[in-house]
Amino acid sequence: MGGEALVPQADPEGYERCVQQVEGPAGFLTARGVGVHRPRALTDSELNLYGGGFSMQTFVRDPMIVIGDRVIEAALRLPARFKERLGVRPVIEEAEGRGARCSVMPPPAPVPVADLPTARGPFLEGGDVLPMGRDILVGTGTAASDAAGAQWLERLLGDGYRVHQVPLSDRVIHLDDGLTTVREGLAVVCREQFIDELPAPVADWELIDVSLHDAVNLLAGNSLVLAPGEVLVDERLTALAEALTARDVTVHTLPYDAVTPFAGGFRCSHHPLVREITS
Repeated sequence: MGGEALVPQADPEGYERCVQQVEGPAGFLTARGVGVHRPRALTDSELNLYGGGFSMQTFVRDPMIVIGDRVIEAALRLPARFKERLGVRPVIEEAEGRGARCSVMPPPAPVPVADLPTARGPFLEGGDVLPMGRDILVGTGTAASDAAGAQWLERLLGDGYRVHQVPLSDRVIHLDDGLTTVREGLAVVCREQFIDELPAPVADWELIDVSLHDAVNLLAGNSLVLAPGEVLVDERLTALAEALTARDVTVHTLPYDAVTPFAGGFRCSHHPLVREITS
C-alpha cells in the first residue's frame, strides 16, 4: 500500500479500507487458481531515495512491462515512483530464472515535479502499454510515457512487433485509464482521452463508451481482463457492467472506491507474468 509512513496515521480508517480492497482481487485470483506474487517491502534506505516522498507499491502495472518472453523494468516519470522498480525485482528475477529475457530501462534523471511535463526521458510506464498480440499500443503524453519511451520499446522488441504510439490528453495519466480490450472485436473506450483518432487496432471494433469523468475518477477503462470476454470491474460502474453483460461478457464486481483516489484501478493493481502471444 502506498505511503505507509503517512496514510495510516492521517486516515487510519481509509487506509484499512484501502488495504482490504487491494486484498479483494488478490483473493479473487487465488481462488481461481492463479498464482499471485507481491512486491517486497522497501527498506528505509530505499524509501528515502530520490528525495524521499511517498512510496506506492500498490500499482505494480507501472514499474514493469511483460511482452512475450520479455520482462522489462520500466522508467517512471515521477521521481518518487522510481523506487517501485526495487519492490518488483524479486518477481523479475524469478521470471528470469524461468527463462524470461529481462531488460532494464535507464532511470531518468530526477527533476522537480513542476518540470515533469517537459522532462527528458525516455519514460515508459506499464499503464501506457497495451499488448494486443504482435501489436503494442503505447500511450504517450506529458504525464507518464513519452515518445522516446515508445521508441526505446520499439528498438528493444525489433521487427517481431508493431509498436503504435497513441498520443493522450493531459487530462489522463495512462492509456488504460480509458481503454480496455475485453475480447477480440470489443473494447471499452473513453474517446476524450485520445488527441487523435482511436488507435488503429481497435478503431473498427464494437466500442462501449465511458465518459472522461468516469475514466479519470472511477478508472472506468481500467478493468482486469481475466480471459477473453470475462472481466472484473469496480462495483460502482453499474452501467458499464450492464453494457458488458448485454454483450455476453462475464462480469465480476468488487469494491475499489478506497483505492481509485490514488489514481489506479484493477488493471493498475496487477501485471500478468505469462501471456499467450498470437499473430
